[in-house]
Amino acid sequence: MREDNVQKIWSEAELDSALEDLNTDVGDDDGLAFARASLLAAAGVEEAPPTRPRTSGAWRWLAVAAAVVALVGGLGVAAAVWTPDPPETSRPAGPAADPDRPLAPGEFHYAEQRDWTTYFGKTFAIKAERRVELWIPADPTGVWHRRTSLTAQPHWADGRSAEPLPEPVDEYGPGGVFPGRPNFSGETKPFWNTPFTNWLSPDAAFVASLVPDTEKLLKRLRFDTVDVKDPGQGRAHSATESLGMARSALATGLLRPDVRFALIDALAAIPNILVVPQRTTPDNRPATVYVAKETGVRLFVDPATARLLAADISPATVITGRTEVPISTGVPPPSSVAPTTTTTRFPVAPDRQDAPDAQYFYDITRTSG
Repeated sequence: MREDNVQKIWSEAELDSALEDLNTDVGDDDGLAFARASLLAAAGVEEAPPTRPRTSGAWRWLAVAAAVVALVGGLGVAAAVWTPDPPETSRPAGPAADPDRPLAPGEFHYAEQRDWTTYFGKTFAIKAERRVELWIPADPTGVWHRRTSLTAQPHWADGRSAEPLPEPVDEYGPGGVFPGRPNFSGETKPFWNTPFTNWLSPDAAFVASLVPDTEKLLKRLRFDTVDVKDPGQGRAHSATESLGMARSALATGLLRPDVRFALIDALAAIPNILVVPQRTTPDNRPATVYVAKETGVRLFVDPATARLLAADISPATVITGRTEVPISTGVPPPSSVAPTTTTTRFPVAPDRQDAPDAQYFYDITRTSG
């Protein structure tokens, strides 16, 4: 935060006036939402992604929230009105007019995933917001750039904060094949239904193999081999497994519109997947929700573009600074506010109101990060 972003210091009279406005304008239902927003704003947790516009009204209420937290906490400090830092040139500066348009020379497809992850330091564990950014050149067989970073203010699980969060991790993969990733593509075993395919770690070759044919995609979602431990022998994937395959492919932001629409039509035809139209994401983007009946796992898809907007993810990813801690554990929190306990999944109604684990955004950038 830069000093020139501080516009004014609140006087007692201005604070009283703001609090009076708050009490008169916010109803009982809105009060809970505003209290949550206030705590997030004061903690510095909420950071708007590149494709979400900000309004002056939102910043005015952020200032009120900060002032309220300062008084209630007895911190004895003045609250200020903040203005956002300008966007970095390597990231989208605003909503793209059409992320599906042909790229100009030097431009990149940009996809961003935001979720919550567990980070283990030497003496502490935290829930922190994670951002995974992906830049793909106009020629997908070129070098992909993936950056993983922990952003905003973490939620401390044990009250310790002696160690800094890790720096962002940058990875580069020719054609989307990143170092350290086992690549079994094309391998086969006698009992597998098909040769191995990279649904769960999509690269340029895999994306090119997807065709806008609903029947072919339906068969692939049900029977393609995606795990070396796949029992095969004619076994079809569960609805949850098929949703996970589609999520990974859609999250690249690289699928053509005709392929995306064929893919979600294939999802709708899978047994035990329920389609719930006219829903919204936590940031109020219109969505159609695809739900696995056996687990309640969901995909939120834009009905106009067939782009992935949000999803439930299982299992969660754990980032660690200790070699003795396993790489993966548990299930991610089904909320935009990171809890301090693990949540267990169970079959639930498809119109449940809890937020999905991850949200996705797409754009076109002029640089690769």
